Amino acid sequence: MKALFQTYINSYKGLSQAAWLLALVILINRTGSMVIPFLGMYMSSELGFSKTQIGLVLGCFGLGAVCGSWLGGWLTDRFGNFKVQAISLMAVIPLFLVLPAFTTFEGLAPMIFLLSVVADTFRPANSVSVARYAKPENITRAYSLNRMAVNLGFSIGPALGGFLATISYHWIFYGNAIAAGLACIVFIYFFKNRKPNVTTKETF
Repeated sequence: MKALFQTYINSYKGLSQAAWLLALVILINRTGSMVIPFLGMYMSSELGFSKTQIGLVLGCFGLGAVCGSWLGGWLTDRFGNFKVQAISLMAVIPLFLVLPAFTTFEGLAPMIFLLSVVADTFRPANSVSVARYAKPENITRAYSLNRMAVNLGFSIGPALGGFLATISYHWIFYGNAIAAGLACIVFIYFFKNRKPNVTTKETF
């Protein structure tokens, strides 16, 4: 186990501070993705939705993710990765906080779509940041670190979400809002005036 841990450490030696900070931001952000595994249970047990309604709402979530990824790339090309990431993180906070107020299918479905669109505009901009802030010789490893942070966040999130669900399903949404807020604070604090390591056109 110690040897395996050391191998992981050695794999990421030499990465820039910015690469580690971006990984920290995505880790905090994806740890907050606890809504996803509990959304179906919430709609079934708390809201009494039918299977068809649950499927449609989850479909809205997936469609929103696709639209958000496209929109994030488009916005990043025009406004830069910092603005897109900061606005995405800030905008999802009130959306998560008000989501428990929407208890009907007609109200929840479009809100889930909107939430997914806003949340996933973050991803293309974050990918551009990895390329811009990593050292040129370490871009592949920087992306690897970022991906590991995403997977770790998705592992921690459901466990934390299960704990919060024992208190109230609403706390799953509040927990996501808190995680997005923390990620936003860390990102803006460390990257507001940080210059990239490479000078490239911001495209995705």
